[in-house]
Amino acid sequence: MNDWIDTTNSLPTEREYVRFLVVGHTRCMLGVYEDHNFHSRWGAYKEREVRMWNKVGDAPMTPAPARTQPDQCYWSERPMREAPEARIAE
Repeated sequence: MNDWIDTTNSLPTEREYVRFLVVGHTRCMLGVYEDHNFHSRWGAYKEREVRMWNKVGDAPMTPAPARTQPDQCYWSERPMREAPEARIAE
C-alpha cells in the first residue's frame, strides 16, 4: 500500500473520490470525502475512524444530484406461492 496516505498526515480535498480503510477493518471501502467525513454506501466515518486513504478520482466541479430513494418492494407485499405438498394433494 505504498500510495496510501495516513489520515494523520493529510486529508483529501472536499468531494474527492477515495478508497479508505476504517480502523479495525481489513478491507477498504470506496466513497467520497465530504463535510469532514468519509462517506460510503454503508455509512459515514469521521476522520479519526479512518486509518488511511487513497485517491481514486478528482472532485467534480458541479455538485452531485440529490439522492432519490428507489421504490422498495417488500416481501410482505409479494403474493404467496403454494407449497409443493398442496399441489400433490390435489
